Amino acid sequence: MKRPHFSLFALLVILLMQAGCSSSVLQLRGQPDLHLGAFRQKLADKKELATKFLACTRQAHDEPLGERREDTTSPEPLSLQTPDGQATSVRPLTAVIDKIRRRHQDKGASLSILAHVLDDVTNDANAHIDVDKLKQVIEVARQWQGHLGLEEDQLEQDSSRFARMLLTYNKAYFGDLSFAARPDSVGIGLRGVVKVTSKGFVDRSGNAFLFPGISAELEVSPTNSIRISATTVDSQRVSADLMRIFLEAFFDTAFRVPAVHGATALRVGPIPQEPPYPEFDAHHPAIPLETLARVTRDALRAEAAVTSLVGKAVRGGSVFSAQNETVAATLETAAGVMAKKIVEHEGFCYYQVTQGS
Repeated sequence: MKRPHFSLFALLVILLMQAGCSSSVLQLRGQPDLHLGAFRQKLADKKELATKFLACTRQAHDEPLGERREDTTSPEPLSLQTPDGQATSVRPLTAVIDKIRRRHQDKGASLSILAHVLDDVTNDANAHIDVDKLKQVIEVARQWQGHLGLEEDQLEQDSSRFARMLLTYNKAYFGDLSFAARPDSVGIGLRGVVKVTSKGFVDRSGNAFLFPGISAELEVSPTNSIRISATTVDSQRVSADLMRIFLEAFFDTAFRVPAVHGATALRVGPIPQEPPYPEFDAHHPAIPLETLARVTRDALRAEAAVTSLVGKAVRGGSVFSAQNETVAATLETAAGVMAKKIVEHEGFCYYQVTQGS
């Protein structure tokens, strides 16, 4: 009679022990590819450059550095933490969230989770990622993606830069489809229509992403064509891609790190109250071209490192495990893209104040 009670007690002990060890926090300190604190450490003994760096990180990149508000706090010890505890690199995010909240009162508040996650990542003393917060990011992205189809006409005219960025990025990813009349073989009339698609969403560094279900047609003569079939559509890739697009749109809206020619960000139409998205000017570069490549490599390494770290944690028998490959792929992508965007932003600031013209 006592054995069932003992077994139940043992089971409860095991469950309690697992619950105590199942914190959703992943520590980032010591990760070699994340550059956490590296830029600040290099400027620790250079007060003037350190002040410019801090001023740069708290603003979008299309605001001239000389006109940015200087950080009035002493750069000794050099830190990205402001007196109220918020990392200066989070300031551009909160500025965007405030604007969106005024424009979209029903949707703006939920975006605050992005500032909280980035604040965790850039925390000098305790850099970490909270998987539970990443799950909230997934839900926020799902809500915004759901608005696109229902409110496309409204969003195209919206004064919110983020809404227009997200819509443009989304349309590019799905091919930005259009149809055109096609002449017949003798050229005297029209015969049917031909589908026209874009090359996909192109991020600010020039990397392209296209919905895998898009098929392409390459015409080689008026009467012959070669059809390229679409690749298989799977939930993991599409969910991860849609998360990437959402975060790229949001962080590009906030940071506005200059984009290379052909990037989708440059196609977002400005409104009179705001300048167009900045394009990297090869004739008057803010940083040397070889340094731009270095920033991009560093950002991609950071994305790979964090994607791998979170991917291991949310798969298999880990206490973080999502028990769902689609969710796991989306979580690791969310973490990786955010790491990439912060290194882009801070890396561009660092080299702009140390090597820029």
